Order: sequence, then C-alpha cells, then structure tokens
Amino acid sequence: MKVTVRNLAFGTALLLAAAPLTAQSQEVPENLKGTGEVVITSGGGTWEAAQKKAFFDPFTRDTGIQVVLVPEDHAKLLASIKIGQPEADITGIPGGALKGWVNKEAVEETDYSFFGKDTLAGMPEQMKNKYGVGALLSSTVVAFNTSKYPAGGKQPKNWVDFYNVKDFPGKRALPKCEKILDGGLIEGALMGDGVSPDKLYPLDVDRAFNKLAEMKPNVGRWWVAGADAPQSLISGEVDIAAAYNGRIFSAKKEGAPLELSWDQSLLQLDYWVITKGSPNKENAAKFLAYISQAKPQADFAEAISYGPVNNDAYKLLPKDMINILPGSPELVKKQVFQNYEWWNEAAADGRTNWDVALERCVAMLSH
Repeated sequence: MKVTVRNLAFGTALLLAAAPLTAQSQEVPENLKGTGEVVITSGGGTWEAAQKKAFFDPFTRDTGIQVVLVPEDHAKLLASIKIGQPEADITGIPGGALKGWVNKEAVEETDYSFFGKDTLAGMPEQMKNKYGVGALLSSTVVAFNTSKYPAGGKQPKNWVDFYNVKDFPGKRALPKCEKILDGGLIEGALMGDGVSPDKLYPLDVDRAFNKLAEMKPNVGRWWVAGADAPQSLISGEVDIAAAYNGRIFSAKKEGAPLELSWDQSLLQLDYWVITKGSPNKENAAKFLAYISQAKPQADFAEAISYGPVNNDAYKLLPKDMINILPGSPELVKKQVFQNYEWWNEAAADGRTNWDVALERCVAMLSH
C-alpha cells in the first residue's frame, strides 16, 4: 500500500478551519477491556513521558491491561522476531521502513475489528495500513541552542546553514544509522549541499554520503534515542542538531534555551506495528484501537507537539496548538514531504533503498 503524505496533510488541513474547540470524550468500549499485558518499545525522555500521559496510563486505567515498556532497539527486536521470540508486541517505525519490515515477515496484519466506527471514520486512509496503524505526523527540524545563537543575531534556519560550519561554527548532532529515515539524514545532507527541496527525489545517495563524510569531524553526537538531540544541545555537547520537533517543543516548555526552524523541515508519518508472533496480539490490537481515538490523540499532540492521526482530535485542541503541529496549514508551506515510495523501492534482490542506505551508513560510521 502506497503512503502519500502530501494528500494526508492536505486533507487534514481542510478540516481545521471549521473544527470546534471542545468535544466530549467517549467511554471505553467493552471489547477493549481485558487482562494480562502488552509489551511496547519506547524511546525514553519526553517522548515516553507524553506517551505515558496520553496512552499508557489511561489505557491501563480504562482497560485493565498492563503496559510493559522495553527500550527501543529495532535491530535487536528484528533479531528476536526472526527466532520466534519477539521481545515486544508493538513498536513504532518510520513510514518508509514499513515495506522493509513486511518483506522481512516481521509484522502481523492489523486487526481493525477492535476499532470503533467513529475512530475509523476520523482516521485518513493512509493511517489504516494493512500492516500498520498511523502513529503520528512529525517533523525533523534544524534546532539550536539560543545561548550560542541568541535572538537578534544570526541563527541557523535550514539545512544549508546546518552544514555551513564556517558561518555557523560549533558541533552538530545527527541521527545514527538506525534513524537514517526518520532522522532525515540523507535528505538533510542533500539540502545542505544545495539541492532544492523540489528536486530531492530520487535521492543522490553518493552525494549525500560525500557531504556526511565532510561533516563527520564536526559531529559531536550521533543519536539513536530522540531524547539525545535536545539533551546534547542543553548540555553544550553540540550547538546545532537535527531533531524531532516534539522533543524540542517539550524541552522549550521546560525552560531549555532551545529553538527550531520549520524551514526545510521534513514532514513524516510513523506507524505502530504488531510484531510477528506477538504473544499478546489481541491486547496489542486493543491498545492500538484505544490510542487511535480522538481524545488520546489530542492529549498526545498537546503533550509533545506531533500531529494526530485522527482528524477528530483537532476538535479538542486550542487554535494556538494547531498552528505548531506538523502538517498544519501554516507550517506545511515550509515543509518537505518525505517520499516513502522512493525509500520503499526495491531492487531485483528485494533490498529496498532503505536497506541499502542503512548498510552504507553503518559502513561509513565504522571507519
């Protein structure tokens, strides 16, 4: 199934203007209640805190099913799935990685029978993939420490500035190979080398890795967990970082001297997937049905500033909040849509562009 983020964002935007500000939350359907547990991977930090507030704690409270968290490590998780002993029932993956997981027979088909009719009606078709449920709309942005680059002075605003160490000196934080897709590593490098956003795809991978090789001596942190980027900015380990918008938003709310630019930010879609052989498959389906409702989606968006996957969530959000969500009408004009069709293209050997880029990244960082 093809994922078209452009159409999704446009459809979402059309709903915003007429959305009322409040709506009543619905009681939990009986078919979502149960016993036992569901094991979910988590990236820690403000991400985990937002999920706990909006998803994990309310789900356990309302259904009786316990949520058990394990650190997110996709390589380890895939290895455990391969031997038939998945260490988690649910994980989140970038939209462009979904086909690769399907090809590896690492995910179960999603059971939408647990989803309420209202929930399904509020979710755009792109969010209801056969093998994954939309998790969020997010953006990878250029972020920086305002102590180093204060307001009123020269501040980095796009990927060209990010890769310009002469005019914007200081260490950088970039995503490590596991986050090559949702961290926008290749796209950012190409725009940093002067490629126009509308000419990005198909990605010139050779050119991107040449640019990354140039930047490598100036990278102070290669991050895996999303929390690492804002933490490295706050600690002074780096001055400019490629980071998830929600992580920077949350750190700013807590008083951190951080800022971000939406210019050339990547608009992205993540999926929740149920792992192949999940021992708690039914509870996993119940969890996804629960958190896809409008109220949990609105609570999550308000906690960490990621775009909701249920359009009815916008009816529960204040207008000033909507204007800082990825994919909103104001921001979408500045954003670059990540092309998952390109990332999912496979060669004759079955390896996708994502698989190839991932291997090449690992080789680059090992030297």
